[in-house]
Parts: sequence; structure tokens; C-alpha cells
Amino acid sequence: MKRQIIGVILTRTADTEQRELLRGIIPVAWQHNTDVVVISNIYDPEYDDEQLAAENDIYRLTESPDLCGLILVTEAFINPTHRKQISQLMNNRGDVPQIAVGSYFEGFDLEHCISLNTADADDIADLTEHLVTVHGFTEIDLLTGFQNYSVSHLRIDGYRRTLEKHGIPFDESRVMFGDFWMPSGEKLAKAYISGERKMPQAVICANDHMAYGILDVFSAHGISVPENLTIVGYEFVRERHMHTPILTTFQRNREALGRIVTEMLLKKIRTGEFGDFVPPRGRVICGNSCTCGIKLSDLDTELSAARTKAFYEFLHLYNQLEQRLTEAHSIRDFCGKFVGSEYLLSNIGGAELCLYRNWNHGVSDDSAINCYTIYNASDNGQSRTFNRLNISALTENCDTPAVYYCSPLFFSDRPLGFIVTRYDIPATYDHIFRSWMKTVSNALEILRMKNDIRYLMDCCNLSEYQDTLTGLPNRKGFSHELHILIDKDKMHQPVFCLLLQTAIDRDSLSLKNKKSELAVHQEISAALQSLTSQFVLARLEENIYAVAGLNNKETTVELLHERITSLMLNNEKYIGLFGMDSFCIASVCTEYISSTELLETAEKELMTQVRIVEEMHSRPHYRQLINARSRLYSTNEEPLSAETLCRQYLISAGHFRRIYKETFGIAYHQDIIRQRMMKMIWLLISTDLDLSAITEHCGYDDYGYCLRLFRQFTGYTPNKYRKL
Repeated sequence: MKRQIIGVILTRTADTEQRELLRGIIPVAWQHNTDVVVISNIYDPEYDDEQLAAENDIYRLTESPDLCGLILVTEAFINPTHRKQISQLMNNRGDVPQIAVGSYFEGFDLEHCISLNTADADDIADLTEHLVTVHGFTEIDLLTGFQNYSVSHLRIDGYRRTLEKHGIPFDESRVMFGDFWMPSGEKLAKAYISGERKMPQAVICANDHMAYGILDVFSAHGISVPENLTIVGYEFVRERHMHTPILTTFQRNREALGRIVTEMLLKKIRTGEFGDFVPPRGRVICGNSCTCGIKLSDLDTELSAARTKAFYEFLHLYNQLEQRLTEAHSIRDFCGKFVGSEYLLSNIGGAELCLYRNWNHGVSDDSAINCYTIYNASDNGQSRTFNRLNISALTENCDTPAVYYCSPLFFSDRPLGFIVTRYDIPATYDHIFRSWMKTVSNALEILRMKNDIRYLMDCCNLSEYQDTLTGLPNRKGFSHELHILIDKDKMHQPVFCLLLQTAIDRDSLSLKNKKSELAVHQEISAALQSLTSQFVLARLEENIYAVAGLNNKETTVELLHERITSLMLNNEKYIGLFGMDSFCIASVCTEYISSTELLETAEKELMTQVRIVEEMHSRPHYRQLINARSRLYSTNEEPLSAETLCRQYLISAGHFRRIYKETFGIAYHQDIIRQRMMKMIWLLISTDLDLSAITEHCGYDDYGYCLRLFRQFTGYTPNKYRKL
């Protein structure tokens, strides 16, 4: 008899909350002889990303008629655009029972789902009860989540209910809204330390990450917890061993929730009725941030999990799978390279590589799947073909129920297919799985290129069109790529060309530091590629780079100019070799006639800018002024005041300020802000650091003040700027 299949739709499967749910869902499904197919992406950014959008192609598997019921984990989806996509897919499946699990967030419009969750209000009420009855506290602050999230207010309701139950007046001033992330806790901790807020007896944080923010700041300032303040968290995300002291927190009973919703879904499939639902209650997990103290058994369990994670990170760091895969010359050979690396994926029962037909020809045909067995020494490379939505073809060869994880394979903005990993125990993959998937995707792209005749033909002419050092197009290649871009433009938009000249006044024939200079140019070209991925980028001459594209937004050129400037000012090796006054940027925007005319116009503007720089070099006091400015831009220390510089250079403060502004076009105190903003721009676009860490790197203690300055400087909030 053919087994039933239920689909679980979520994202970030390796996260603690999703793993706990699945530990409840999977065993119940198996008890009813039902397979579980988990459909999830890998990265799930909170902002829209055109390239990562390719990974969300995986969710079209929800269209499979083989799925007899769907469980959607709503709170895992943080991107509003993604929520709308999932809502549409779920609404198209009104033919099967559906349950939405977790907190509701704006952007979901689900027509056929019933929504179930643990009782946030009851959980926070129980956590507050612990502080009141066990510790005898009456002065308790609450740091909840975003003010516009309903879940934030549910947690306030639970807190208020317990206080009123014990005759403790509810004081709205003790409730603060945060962002469910560490900066909220850091900000609150600093308010306590500074005396801006009176320190209570205890503070409840509506998730663990905000509590970690408080603990970290208190630890850095030598404030003892719980002696000075008891701190408790919520959600138990299994990172307590990374912060001091070990956090007391509250574990939502997600595993029980998973069991309940699966029973209800299967009952609906059998009888047409979901039945009654009673939210499962969670429990307090004691730590050392209150006087209860941590149980050694709890600590041992958490440290054991951390050791296991570190062990698998070590295995992935030193394994040779990536090298082996890149040596493959065919799909069968490619699949054979996996043999012997099963240990990289803990508890895996099997895996299959599912590629769209014609995946290697640019535009794939996803109506059919070519499925290849991997991680099976006797069958590796064996293939079969079936319809993309025929999910039962993935499950029918296993005699007993199992759980199957469908994860997207994509390169750049092209979906290639997906990987299906099978587990015969109620387990999930961990975060290291991302690295494994990236290895597979990159190796498939290399295999595609090695077997693409057109690619090989293009390679024959690399020297004619490309710069040997950087691999970028040269002047001829620039013209060729620009013509291709223009031919695709049906709207006849204006075209911009931005030129960057480096090493002004540098003798290009000098061999001194040549090796270092070549390395710096490779660094700059790589960074420019990351900044200009959607435009045509070229190295026209040894020290001139060109960026061109369609000027379809008014801010395009302005943003590019700003970001390239931040790149140059924050490349310490370049500044060390050539100095911060050794580059300039020029740009033009015009109707396109030819690449030759476009470059001629841009190069005239560049020559004008270069002359301005060269004239600036001959100004009186220039050497002293550029030394002061270079010190400002090259150090992480507190900048010297204008008065201090004047004493060093033996000039008056008024004269210094006047000639500084005349020379550089900006006042010294404004240049201090510009230096920090340029550093902040570079950190935003080149790293994944959170905003709190970035503001500290830029020399600001006041998080909010820094964000206001950034908005004044760029016109955008940091998060918006990062997404542009």
C-alpha cells in the first residue's frame, strides 16, 4: 500500500525552533505509516535578494499532488515578499488540510490554514510567576519585541496577568519594546549602567538574544549577575554556554506542539475534523543568571551539543570533497566522488541529486527531474527521470517511513534543481549543511563550464578581451560587454560610465613595491566586482577602472561613487602604498552612441578631476594637511582635535580650519564624521556584522546617534542602505 506523505513548509531548518518542532512531527507521522517531506530554503535573508531568490524555487514542490496535508511554520519566514509567495502557494492548495504553526506575522494571507501555537501569554506568565514566587521579586522590567508584532503584546499580557494575580501594580514604564536581537538588550543594559533607567530586581527578555545583549554588556562593565540584577530569557536557543553567566530561560514546548499538530492534521485527513487543540505549556530552564543555578545535567547536554557542532565544523574544514568534486568530468563521475564522505552529514540515511532537465544549458526545463543516487557505494550515479512534482518517486523505494529534506541547488540566479536527504531517525541537518550545499552547487557549475563548448571557445580569446592580472575585461572587452548590455535594453535608457583612477603621480615603470602593488590591484578588482555585479566592469589601463551600465535609477551613479570611495579609503594596503590623495573618480551620464564616444567623454571628465588633485598637491601647507587627514582616515584611535594639530604644526586654529576646508572642500570636524561614515558604508556592504558591532567599529558608543548621523549623511537607514 502506498504511504501517505505530509509536507512541512519552513525555512532555516537547522535552527533550534524548527528542529524541536520536527522532533515532534516526525515520530507521530511514522506511527501512522506516513512519510514526512520537509521543503525549505537554505539562506532566507530578511531583505530581497535577486540571486538568493533562486533558492525559493524549491517551494513550488508544495504543488505536488502527492502531498495529502501541509504544515506551514509561519514564524520562520522573516521576508515579507517571501511570505506573500508562500501565501499564494498555500492558497492554491485548498484541496488538502493545512495547519499554520507559530506566531502570525504581517504578510501572510492564508485562506485555508488554521493557526496553532504555543501559549506565549501563558509561558511569560509562568516565567513571571517564577520570579515572583521563587525569588520574591516585585520590581520586574519586561523587554519585549517589536511594537507592531502581536506576539510582543501577548507576552506583555502574560507578564501583566501574573503581576496582577499577586497584587503587584502593572507599570507601563517597566515595559520596553525591542527588536528580538542583541542590540535591544545592549541598549537597555547601557541605560541601566548610565542611570538613565533605574535598575529593577529582575528583567524578563522576550527572547534569549536580547538577554544575551544585557549579559554581554554587564560582563564587559564588571556588573555581577544575579547579584546586581536577575536576568531571564525566553525560547531557549541553545547558546547559553557562549555567554556569562549561564542564562535562566524558558523553553516553549515546541516538540509537544509538533506532536499535537501532526495528530490533528492526520485526523483531519482521516475524518474531516481537526479536533480540539490545547496549547502545550513550557518550562523554566534554570541557569546562573538567577540564584536557582544551572543543573549540571542541562549544562552537560548543551556542551555536548556544542562539542558535536565543533567536531562537524572541523570535519568540513579539512575534508577533500570540494577538490574531488571539481575533478569530475561527468555526472556519473561527479556522483561517485561522494563515496567516502558520508561522515560530513550526521545521521544521514541516503541522498539524491535531483537536477532539472537541461540544467547545464542556461535555461533549465523544470518539468522533468533527472535524479541521481549519491552516498550509496553500489548505486552512486544510478539515475531515473520523473516529473518534478512526483514526490512519491523519492519515497517509494524505502520500505519504512522516513523524513526527506528537499533543499535547493542554485548558482547565482539560476535554479539547478534540489538535493533530497533522507533520515531514518527523527533528525535534521545542522547549519554546516549550508557549506556542503554550497560545495555541491559550485562544483556543478565547474562541471557545467568544463563541458560547455561555447565556454571553451570563449576561453580561447581570453587574452584579447581580458586583463591578464585581474581577469576583468580590458578596453576591447569593455566595449564588447557594453554592446551586449545595450542590445538587451529595449527602453533606450541613458548610459552612465564611471572611471576610477588610482596611483595618481605614481611612476608606473618603477619596480619598487611592484609585487605589493599588483596584489593590491587584485584586491581592488575583486572588491569592485562585488560592488558592481550588475554592471559592466573593466580595467582599461594599469591604473584606470571603468564601470558602465543603464542609468535606470537616479541614485545609481551617486551610490556607486560613494561605495567605491569607501572601498578605496578603507583599503589599508592601497593607502599605505599610494596615500589617500592618490585616486579620483569621475562619472558621466549620456545617451548611448558608442562605447568609444562614451569613454572619450568620461576620460575628459577624469582628466579634469586628476588636474584638480594635482593642483591640490601644490597648495601651501599641503604636506602638513594631508598628513593630518591621512592620520584621521588611517587610525582607529580617537581623532586629534583641531587645537592639538595646530600646536603640532605651529599654526593658529582659525588658519588651520580655513586652509583645511579650502584644500579638501570640507571642514575638519565634518571630515571626522565623513571618515566614520565611509568606514560604516564599507562595513555594511562588505561584511555581515550587525549594526551594533559596526557602530562600535566606527567609534560610536551611542548606537542611536550613529544611526541618525548615517541617515543624515546618506539619506538612508543602515539596513536600507545595505539592501540597496
